[in-house]
Amino acid sequence: MSKNVSRLFMVGATVMICVGLGEKADKFVSILGAVSCTPVAFIFPAAFHYKMCAKTMSQKIIDLSLVGIWTILGVYCTILGVNDWNKGE
Repeated sequence: MSKNVSRLFMVGATVMICVGLGEKADKFVSILGAVSCTPVAFIFPAAFHYKMCAKTMSQKIIDLSLVGIWTILGVYCTILGVNDWNKGE
């Protein structure tokens, strides 16, 4: 029962955030995607491979390069989303 109540609160909070943001919900989702999805999809796999599987120097260089590139791109996309917040009004 507590699991269902917590889900209810999460859905309610999400609905309230979207209602409160109104027309800016798409911009919020873009920032949220840049902040949360980029690490999960691109940075963490390379970092975990580096930590757990990389044996050769070339594997380590590739993993660290991927982490660096995707970190820069994630920060760049977040900055673009924040800068775009008030445009178009």
